[in-house]
Amino acid sequence: MTKRAVVVGINDYSIQDPSGGLNLNCCVSDATMFYHTLVDSFDVKPADIYYYADRSATRDTILRAVSYITSIAEPGDVAVFYYSGHGARVRADSGHRDVDSYYEALVPAAGDFITDWDFARVADSLRPEVCNFTLVIDACHSGGLHDTDNTVTKVRSLRYSDELIDLICSKLRTLIPVGICLPLAAHQQLAGNVSHVRRADDGTIDLDEDLDRVLVRASRSTLLSGCRYDESTWESSTLGHGLMTQALLDAFNRSTNTQPSYREVQDDLRSAVRQLLEKHILPTRPGVTQTPQLRGQDNRMDEGFLDGWTFTPA
Repeated sequence: MTKRAVVVGINDYSIQDPSGGLNLNCCVSDATMFYHTLVDSFDVKPADIYYYADRSATRDTILRAVSYITSIAEPGDVAVFYYSGHGARVRADSGHRDVDSYYEALVPAAGDFITDWDFARVADSLRPEVCNFTLVIDACHSGGLHDTDNTVTKVRSLRYSDELIDLICSKLRTLIPVGICLPLAAHQQLAGNVSHVRRADDGTIDLDEDLDRVLVRASRSTLLSGCRYDESTWESSTLGHGLMTQALLDAFNRSTNTQPSYREVQDDLRSAVRQLLEKHILPTRPGVTQTPQLRGQDNRMDEGFLDGWTFTPA
């Protein structure tokens, strides 16, 4: 079994926004710490990790690296993608304003945003029944009001214009998360998975999700994401990291379980993020929540986290 990883952290968004208004503080340190955790705790060889920070983390570079580690994966191998940076939402059909389907997306340092369809295309040769492709994404996609005077805590989502918020609230009925590698032919399985889309007081987009479709058998990967569709992921310069990444690494460092399952990781992560939120975010942002999520292949949640699959589905 070989484990390979692509690790991305972006603080510098000055190519996307020369004003510097999109810049973050803690994503590169997140990526660096996750890199070392892969080596120290999950036996990934440094030569098998492709690390990109700030301006090197372009769309083309990221997708090329993901394509490489998934294309050479053999039965029993593990491919990992880690991302710390901004998220966004884009229409599934960019040419029509009236579409009701949207993609969550990652914002690279340069180039077009990266959606789940992009990951599904570049990982097309991967055999998900025998190869574990896991994505860990510390970003959010719900928009929100960004306090530009607050340099300590930041939200990892692009800020949406009033026009875009109104459009999403009036049209959105299907939301495809980034990182589950859902084939285009299977998108119908998520049709109508969100409802009652509305603008929250803090400028985020609130909604109700059909919880029966969080896990989708047709997914070709497993996703551990930083929050629900209607929440934000937070970073704190005092902490030096994003809350999700810090909680994840703390959980690995203190756990006596040498091979936790995906469900166990999610449970530990939610508890740890809640504690960090109370200490670092709630004093200045009362009422906010952040709830890490597991999405993707429903038959893999009890498998070992970042381990080779133990069975082949019939």
